[in-house]
Amino acid sequence: MSEGLAFNEDMPRSGGGLGATEKIARVLEASGIDAPASLYDEALTYARDGKYAAAHERLRMLLCLDPDDADASLLLGRVLASMGRWQESLSYVDAAQQHGAVLPPGLREHVEAGHRRELAAEEERRARVASRERTEIQNLRREAKRLRSDNAALDAQVDDLQKRVRIWSSVTALVAGSASALLLASLLFGDGSSTDVPEEVPASDAITDITPADGAGTPPAADAVAPPEADLISAPVAEPPPGAVEPEYPLNYRVRSGDTLGKIAVRFYGRASLHSHIQKANSLDGTNLRVGQKLIIPEPPE
Repeated sequence: MSEGLAFNEDMPRSGGGLGATEKIARVLEASGIDAPASLYDEALTYARDGKYAAAHERLRMLLCLDPDDADASLLLGRVLASMGRWQESLSYVDAAQQHGAVLPPGLREHVEAGHRRELAAEEERRARVASRERTEIQNLRREAKRLRSDNAALDAQVDDLQKRVRIWSSVTALVAGSASALLLASLLFGDGSSTDVPEEVPASDAITDITPADGAGTPPAADAVAPPEADLISAPVAEPPPGAVEPEYPLNYRVRSGDTLGKIAVRFYGRASLHSHIQKANSLDGTNLRVGQKLIIPEPPE
C-alpha cells in the first residue's frame, strides 16, 4: 500500500472507538428531533421534484443513522433507477426486500431490465473499444509492413547506386590510365621513328625550300615525289622518271610544320627507316625538330 494511503494517524480527535452514528441518533432522539423521518420526507420531496442528487444525499445520510430502514433503502433504489444507475439501484432494492419492504409491482423487473441494458451497453462499449484497438493494431501492422517494404526498396536502390558508383569509378580509373598511357606514348613515339608508318605525301606537298648544299644545281622536279604510303616501308629508292633532273646532294632543307625525320626520309629517300642517315649527317642527338630548322640532306646510302 502507498504511504499516502496508510491510515496510521497517531492523534485521534476523541477517545476513539466506534458507534458514532448510533450516538448521533441517540442524541437527536434525546433532543426530540426525529432525524430519520425528516430526512426521508425531505428526500421524498426532492425526488418528486426531480432533484435526484439532493434526494440521494438525504437518503444516504438517513441510512448512515439507520442502516436497517427498509423504506429508505427502497426509496434510494428508486431514486438511483431514475438516475440510470441500475446496478446500485438493484443492490438497494435487494436490501429493502431483505429488511421486509414490499416492492411495488414490476419494480424489480424494471430495474433488472435497466441493469441488463446497462451491462449490454457496457459490453457494447468494450466491444467498440476492442474493435477500435484491433483496427489500430492492424493499421499499425500494415504501416510497419509498408515501412519495411519501403526500407527494403531503398536498401536495394542504395546497393544499386553503390554498384554503379563502383563501376563508374573503375571505368573512370581505366579511362584515366589509358589517357595517361596514350599521352606518354605520344610523347615518346610522336617523332616519326622507324616503327611508325609514314604518312602519304600528297602531290601538292612537293619538295620546297630545297637548295643544293653548295648553292649549285636546281631543286628536284615535282615529279620526283616519294611513292605512296603503302609502298614506303618496303619500296626501294624510287627511280626518277625519264627526263627528270635528279637533285644534287647534299641539299639544304628547311623544316616545315608537321615534318619529322621519318617524313623527310620518305620524301628524299623513299623510306622512313633511312631517317637515321639524315640524323647522323646533322649530328642530331634526338629526333625532335623545330619549324624553320635547317637540315643537310646527304646523298642516299648505297
